[in-house]
Amino acid sequence: MKKIITLISLMIFSSFSYAQRPCSIKSSVENKQFSIDSKVYKFTSYFCEDENDEEEVFDKKAILEVQGENTNRLYKNVIGIRGMLNIAFEAWNNQPALSYFMPAAESIEAYIPIMVKNHDLLVQCIYISQQLKNFMVANYSYCGDKQIIHDGFGEDAILNLFPQFDLYSIYNDIYYPETHASLSNQEFDAFIGKIENIKFYRRYSSLDDYYSNKFKVIMVNKAKEYRFKESQIYQRIEGGTKTARIIGLDILDAEGNITFYDKKALLALLNKSTIKPNIKAYIQSNK
Repeated sequence: MKKIITLISLMIFSSFSYAQRPCSIKSSVENKQFSIDSKVYKFTSYFCEDENDEEEVFDKKAILEVQGENTNRLYKNVIGIRGMLNIAFEAWNNQPALSYFMPAAESIEAYIPIMVKNHDLLVQCIYISQQLKNFMVANYSYCGDKQIIHDGFGEDAILNLFPQFDLYSIYNDIYYPETHASLSNQEFDAFIGKIENIKFYRRYSSLDDYYSNKFKVIMVNKAKEYRFKESQIYQRIEGGTKTARIIGLDILDAEGNITFYDKKALLALLNKSTIKPNIKAYIQSNK
């Protein structure tokens, strides 16, 4: 994970800068418009087919332009393609975001929502889906200090958006071989982490759903069980410590709104539940 993060940071965020000259040959032009704090902003992204120079980071370079009230900026070395790595500007959950896609042995797809304040672009949180070597997909998030995207926004800034978290300490233990025919039509649960006495599981209705990555997130304590209806749930990781830990859940609802639930909020959900804990964790073991 650390090697992938370092690769991304070295290749992509070695510099944010204003363009030294306009792009004369544009392709794949996309315009997206957003209302942010009652103000309209237009984001334009495109590939620049001009001859590359030594300052370019990407093999296939792209430009991001931002226009709004008292705002007219152009960013280079923010989006583009280099090798298998694709960084693009996207509309994610009805808000502007940078998207990252690295298809590899452990492919990473991540979104960093963009905020606007005092005509500056800022980033704070990252939402990551990572496919591990055991083919499990881990969803986790991290929110740090707000950082302004500016000329020279570089390696240290992007590294702060990726939590150093040992996914394999949990997800390596989630392995259900096809040879276990007893699970073909049987509901079972897989442990994915905890916050003190609150434990989280993925509930699969069958082995087919396990291989299709279809599940519901369940949380339990000694007294209650709560079943989340939402499917897009990220485990938020605490950063800045040697041993990162889960501090809550970021839950994405049907309308694209993200709500963070800390331990107190999660306990409130459990206290309202009338369901007794009924975890069915079968044959969860190392591969």
